[in-house]
Amino acid sequence: MAEAPLDIDSLIVRFLNVGFTGGRLTKHFQVSEQELIKLNNRVRAVFMSQPPLVEIEPPVVICGDIHGQYSDLLRIFDKNGFPPDANYLFLGDYVDRGLQSIETVCLMFCYRIKHPENFFMLRGLLTI
Repeated sequence: MAEAPLDIDSLIVRFLNVGFTGGRLTKHFQVSEQELIKLNNRVRAVFMSQPPLVEIEPPVVICGDIHGQYSDLLRIFDKNGFPPDANYLFLGDYVDRGLQSIETVCLMFCYRIKHPENFFMLRGLLTI
């Protein structure tokens, strides 16, 4: 029996429905192991489909280290526009310090898959 395809739009909605009060998560997001594997495979294909050097059309919002700070990521989107309304270039170091590293990198992967010409991610010091 064939596996169901990964629904990127549904994942984005689920990630964006995580609530915040006072800068803290008010509910947890559950993602299955199979969804993580499918998401990883899909985003890998996007990364591999583009050349190592790409030209990005301005304007571009350039973002430094996120370090798993999911609320900061959402604030960046809220202030500058959610993809594809704004072009983004993230400079690496997406996980490790914040409590929401999985949510952070998964939402970024979803946008990378959905908007490969508007959402770019570089490899940072802590990115494998």
